[in-house]
Amino acid sequence: MDISNTQINKRKHSAIHYDCEMIAPHSCKLYDKYYNVLNCDKLVLANNHIYFDSLINNESISHLIKFINSIIANKHLFTFNDFQIYIHINSKGGLFYELMSFVKYRNNCIYEIVSIIEKECYDSGFLLASLCSYRIINKNAKVYLSKIHSDVQNNLYWNYFKQCSNEHSEEFKNLLYDVLCVKVESNLTPEKLTQFFENDSLTILSWNSKKYKKLGFADEIL
Repeated sequence: MDISNTQINKRKHSAIHYDCEMIAPHSCKLYDKYYNVLNCDKLVLANNHIYFDSLINNESISHLIKFINSIIANKHLFTFNDFQIYIHINSKGGLFYELMSFVKYRNNCIYEIVSIIEKECYDSGFLLASLCSYRIINKNAKVYLSKIHSDVQNNLYWNYFKQCSNEHSEEFKNLLYDVLCVKVESNLTPEKLTQFFENDSLTILSWNSKKYKKLGFADEIL
């Protein structure tokens, strides 16, 4: 991921890990939250940090963008020399196409968006992290890549989440390959991706932080 406009070092990020459950709203200059009682999706905005504990869907991405806009609109509240927006991500995956609105937003955002994978991310969840301006992964975090499969009606699924009908499967796969192998500038080639998807003995790939960074999805392990 190109970060030529900003130089970031490990010392600068040494104190970014803290539990959003311990954050007192009254202690924050900026605070908001979103919670979905149906699926337990949760986003918390605390100062220039967003805690994304959620599936990838229209509601969660819309609130993520809303919270980023709120941070930008209130950036005068913060006295940081280098203004950045942090997204702490834990996600079981979700709807891949919903990431496209975030991609469009990020491409037009002049501020640096830093992602931190805290504990674990699956599929569209780690893609959200890898699409940010600068990508950090906790040294103890785990990342998972699931296989694509079809149900009896030929609907295409990525893990547990229906992505599209069979008639749009090639369009979906082409875009997924483009994001995984090109847009995030990873070291995962289309050939390696196809080999995994066509391997009947594997249902999911598991990566630790070192492997994840080696594949080019992260810029730093913290």
